[in-house]
Amino acid sequence: MKILIAADFHGTATAESNLSKLLERGYDCAILVGDLTEFGPPEVADSILSIAESFKIPVLSVPGNCDPKDVLTVLERHNANLHAKCRKLGEITFVGLGGSNVTPFRTPFELTEAEILEELSSLLAGVKGGWVLVTHAPPFDTKLDELPSGTHVGSKSIRQVVEERQPILLACGHIHEARAVDRLGDTVMVNPGPISKGFAAEAVVTGQGAQVELLQI
Repeated sequence: MKILIAADFHGTATAESNLSKLLERGYDCAILVGDLTEFGPPEVADSILSIAESFKIPVLSVPGNCDPKDVLTVLERHNANLHAKCRKLGEITFVGLGGSNVTPFRTPFELTEAEILEELSSLLAGVKGGWVLVTHAPPFDTKLDELPSGTHVGSKSIRQVVEERQPILLACGHIHEARAVDRLGDTVMVNPGPISKGFAAEAVVTGQGAQVELLQI
């Protein structure tokens, strides 16, 4: 399965244009990893999802911490909502959780570490076989959550889940400066960087593993 991974649109027209250009390359699925809007309005998410849908492929999305929670209604309307859900495409189960761990900025969609761990543990109780984890927040103390200062600001609960349950692939976003591919055990992890600046990632996923390439347009 060939997947386009895009994150951090922040409501820009440039991000919408970049998404369309990237999808023209041909994919089996698109994963949109949150911050579709810049604190709303939800109609912005509607526009982004309509673009992705026009390519006639499955679209899966979680909200980011900058997305108001009514964005979930838009995701549901487009049959794209992966927040606190599991969706199976072919032999791969996709598990999603939007928002982020708590930030100093009191953004609209934040969860405590306890809430993140509880939600993911509940979702994974029935998951068997190969699976992909989609979270807006990155796992703690990786290449994907490091600020320019060197401080790591990701989620410890997401890291714990990855270490213990070893998904084939983790796709995240949130930290714009931490565009990278990393690994925890057998799990390949990617923060594609903000699509608002022309960054994305391509993943080829099978039941046995994943290969990831960072993209720029």
